[in-house]
Amino acid sequence: MLKVLGNGLIEVRLWSVKEMGETSSDDQEEQRQISEEKRESAEDVRLLQEMQRESAEDIRLSQEEQRQFAEEMRNSAEQGRQIAEEMRQIAEEMRQIAEEMRQAKQEFRQAKEEARQAKEETQQAKEELRQAIEEARQFTEFK
Repeated sequence: MLKVLGNGLIEVRLWSVKEMGETSSDDQEEQRQISEEKRESAEDVRLLQEMQRESAEDIRLSQEEQRQFAEEMRNSAEQGRQIAEEMRQIAEEMRQIAEEMRQAKQEFRQAKEEARQAKEETQQAKEELRQAIEEARQFTEFK
């Protein structure tokens, strides 16, 4: 191994075969640990990607549910408007019926008054007829 020292000199270090074997096995152990960490990191990345896909799917489903809910709300609002319009029409029909009933009631009162007057006229005519009969009888008795 070469090493440059601060004074410009180069230090050369030679290893024995034993040291090289230890270094080699240390390097192998380090490489094994690095490989293990890479595998773990790759697994973590894979799990994170899986979680992201699931989260994206959940978001997509949530958005779809929100769109469906919004559509249902629009449909409900439209049904509410239709019901309100039908209620307005029914209210108008009820007002017309009430007006017709007021008119019928007024016509009934008028007919009742006319019947009362006709009854009075009939009573009066009956009285006049009775008087005429009485007068005719008296006139025939005097003769």
